[in-house]
Amino acid sequence: MSVLTVILCIWAMVAVCAILLIRGATPHVEREAKQPRARPSRYSIAE
Repeated sequence: MSVLTVILCIWAMVAVCAILLIRGATPHVEREAKQPRARPSRYSIAE
C-alpha cells in the first residue's frame, strides 16, 4: 500500500473513533412526556 493510503486509513480511523467518543460522551436526556399522568392508574392497588 502506498504511503497516502496508509495516512488516509489512519485519518479515517481517528475520525471514526472521535465521532464514537463524542456520541458516547454526550448525556442522553430523556424528553418529558407530552401528557403527564395527573391521576393514578385505573387499576391501582393503592386506591
